[in-house]
Amino acid sequence: MANYPAGPVPRPLQLVNAVITLPFVVLHTSLRLAFQTLVFGATVVGAVASRVLPQCLTAPMRSAVRAIAQGPAEQPPATAAASFIQSFSAKYGERAPRWQVCGWQEAATRAQNEGKFLFVYIHSARHQDAAAFCANTLCAPAFVDYLNATFLAWGGDLRSSDAFRLASSLRAAVYPYCALLAFSGTRTQRITCIEGAIGPEALAEVLQAALSEHGGILWQDRAQREQRETDRRLREEQDAEYQRSLEADRERERQAEAARAAAREAEEKRLQAERAAAEAAAQEAEKQAEAEAALERRRVEKRRTLPEEPEAGVEGVALIRVRLPSGATHQRRFMGSDALQVVMDWVDALDSHDHMTYSLATTYPRKVFRGPEDLQKTLNEHELAPHSVLLVQPEE
Repeated sequence: MANYPAGPVPRPLQLVNAVITLPFVVLHTSLRLAFQTLVFGATVVGAVASRVLPQCLTAPMRSAVRAIAQGPAEQPPATAAASFIQSFSAKYGERAPRWQVCGWQEAATRAQNEGKFLFVYIHSARHQDAAAFCANTLCAPAFVDYLNATFLAWGGDLRSSDAFRLASSLRAAVYPYCALLAFSGTRTQRITCIEGAIGPEALAEVLQAALSEHGGILWQDRAQREQRETDRRLREEQDAEYQRSLEADRERERQAEAARAAAREAEEKRLQAERAAAEAAAQEAEKQAEAEAALERRRVEKRRTLPEEPEAGVEGVALIRVRLPSGATHQRRFMGSDALQVVMDWVDALDSHDHMTYSLATTYPRKVFRGPEDLQKTLNEHELAPHSVLLVQPEE
């Protein structure tokens, strides 16, 4: 790592802002059940404060009041992470930390499995130092290389529920806020934290110092996990060897018994096998014929009721491509207002499709459509317009 100089001392105004905003962060965490009362009281306080305090002090107060009023957005952790990464890349470019596209708890598990600490950054867009910190520190080329080579990185916007809960558990009070986490689940530990604006060189020095001081717990954890894995494999090998020995003894006993009875049973088994094979073949042929007939009846019925394919270029048209289990692909145009059932009727009408029961699924993000509720929704409601690829998944 490069020999970084010490970072700048936090400005007095930042300390004042931190002191002022801290009570609002605490109120936001502990009094959310009294939401309407808190918002009303905070609004009155903000109105009074704006008349007696300078703007540099009331601005953080107003930001905190708005944050209380809005609350964190509830969405899946992976969705929130993807949204943060997209927003971060749009503002600060692709030369950035390799953020994990998942919730912070899953990211902590990944880091533990790789024997690394998890670097977390909690973004507060309303903070005056956030933009400069992201552009000049997190996206500094030397720091990006160091971070990506040494840690796993996760970032989250304070407005999302996942990042908000993490910030609450870490008791983050000053932003920008960074921390190093070790392990996952109930064992998650905060190794160090960095609150407020800091330069890339100073941030890297803090992280490296924490790694030097606490990195031994990673090696100890890895050694313990490897020992547990070794013990598990040894037990499995011993169990497997015992089972092989036991099976060998049973096989010898079966062979001895079979040899004694082979003469009188050989002909009977041959006849039974022939009869069973003939019956099985007849049943299979009958089932196959019935299945093919049912498929053909369904194809004819679906073709008869399938609406006419809209022309290309018509407003609201959605192009749907399906990939069959055989690898064959087909595509057709539908109206975005068509129900997903219409797409399934089209799949039923395909000659190359030979499954009576199946479901449709998207590739990424993974979503499976089945049941009347999904099939009655339109392509627009499923966000499959203007074009999508669906997988046909047999469920037989």
